[in-house]
Amino acid sequence: MSWEALAGFSSAVIALCALFLTVWQTHTTQKHNMLSVTPHLTTWTNMDLAKNTYAIELLNNGIGPALIKSFTIEVDGQAITGDGTTPIEKALAALFPQYEYQSWQSFISKGYMMSAKETRNLLTVQFLGGRAPTPEEIDNAAKRFRVVINYESIYQKAFTFDTAKFASPKS
Repeated sequence: MSWEALAGFSSAVIALCALFLTVWQTHTTQKHNMLSVTPHLTTWTNMDLAKNTYAIELLNNGIGPALIKSFTIEVDGQAITGDGTTPIEKALAALFPQYEYQSWQSFISKGYMMSAKETRNLLTVQFLGGRAPTPEEIDNAAKRFRVVINYESIYQKAFTFDTAKFASPKS
């Protein structure tokens, strides 16, 4: 074998190795970038028994924004329909018909981009008239109440937040 042929063969091997390493690095970088902007929706609850107040906050404690695709409220497995905050208001009426209360709620609409580390107050209920449900009644109502939010990362990877199961990637 001549030196020219050996040099040509060596150049081809080096070029193929460089191409392989470039493809591998590109794949690894893209995978890292996707993980670097993964959203993670979750809820935080707070109960103030002295003020008869119960609150639920929605937060994105991931490191990327969450594009909301759908937002559904259910009570006892039945979807509550309506516009804006109406589904949450109907859910409260179904869960606490025997109590007088005032409430503040939010609605997360389709197309909303929830930024990383953003927190939204989904619901705050203050029970009035000196009559409030017990912590056990609140826990029972929470088991009957379900929030399902379908959302995506900016790389269009789909996730579902479900208060019954919590966030998990879709297959």
